[in-house]
Amino acid sequence: MLTAIREIFIPKKDYAGRSIDAVINGLAMQTKSSFHDWSYLHDLSAYENTITGMRVYPHETSLKSH
Repeated sequence: MLTAIREIFIPKKDYAGRSIDAVINGLAMQTKSSFHDWSYLHDLSAYENTITGMRVYPHETSLKSH
């Protein structure tokens, strides 16, 4: 049941249809931070490092991050 609820509320793709996990993995590698430091803010279509507060907005992410 929890898995079904999670599937509904936690998106797997971002605003551009890219895998959120793949983009976060790329951001973590680029910034030399942990994958778990990052989250996707669906309402802002932005990625945020929850440790530093750094945000990456749609125009700042590469479409090559599939």
